[in-house]
Amino acid sequence: MTMKSYSARFEMMGTFIDLVVHHQNGEQLIKDAYIQLKDYATRFTVNQADSELMRVNLNAGIAPIVVAPDLFELIKLGKHYSEDVSTPFNIAIGPLVKTWRIGFQEATVPSQDVINEKLALVDPTQIILNEQELSVFLSQKGMEIDLGSIAKGYFADQVMQRLTEAGVDNGYISLGGNVLTIGHSPNNPNNAWNVGIQNPLSQRGDVICIVPLQGMSMVTSGINERFFESNGQRYHHLLDGKTGMPISTDIASLTIVSKKSVDGEIWSTAGFLPSASQSISYLNTIEGIEAVVISIQGDVMTTDGLIDQPINSTLLFAAS
Repeated sequence: MTMKSYSARFEMMGTFIDLVVHHQNGEQLIKDAYIQLKDYATRFTVNQADSELMRVNLNAGIAPIVVAPDLFELIKLGKHYSEDVSTPFNIAIGPLVKTWRIGFQEATVPSQDVINEKLALVDPTQIILNEQELSVFLSQKGMEIDLGSIAKGYFADQVMQRLTEAGVDNGYISLGGNVLTIGHSPNNPNNAWNVGIQNPLSQRGDVICIVPLQGMSMVTSGINERFFESNGQRYHHLLDGKTGMPISTDIASLTIVSKKSVDGEIWSTAGFLPSASQSISYLNTIEGIEAVVISIQGDVMTTDGLIDQPINSTLLFAAS
């Protein structure tokens, strides 16, 4: 018997979310996933003053705030990776994000004095966690946690977990380009969910290659996603917590293929190193992480676990 397929697209968290579920009870499961995502979007955002995360930020330098176990775990995970000074991943980057406002109409290049002032507030070691009380304390007034570089991957993993627990063997979750697949695609001849990587150097919709996924996640970050121009100079949204400026790099986009979407989120930012070749070398050392890096010169580079087949522009996993 063919399993019924259900799909939905809706707007949330400033992006489009697509869900595909092969299951007899798929319609209800998609409704449940919508409610689950709405809950995360409400609690984990910095764009609502009364969110759970903003309570932590508004009490910076004042008092520890007890949070729900899931938010605590995500902040703990983010803090762990943020403390690795060799990468640009940093959940304490909030004060700089709020200052630049890239992606909003009022985006502006801050003065060096303002940047210096904010740089003093983006130290992830000053996020104080209490495991017993599940409390989070930002030790300096003005500090802000921003989970934009990790949250959607976490949300996708949690939705997938609930769907698989409900008996879904085949499905697809896309949170604005963060793609997570469950099992295989019953509709494609290669049984894979075929997901395209945008060419970051041309117009939207121009796919540079296709990655066939089965039970894997794919996350892309790029300097062309959010940016603004001022005095003939382009400023992208990936900020460097060491300089306070957009990351200086020859990488145009970085795509991570991993088992968990939260890992893809982390490494699609953490891997934004000064050069594409540095990024590939570094990511080759991270277990369970594969990457496709496209440089601003248009070069496509992959980690060792992916075989590039330029004939059909398809990337396949090396036999492991």
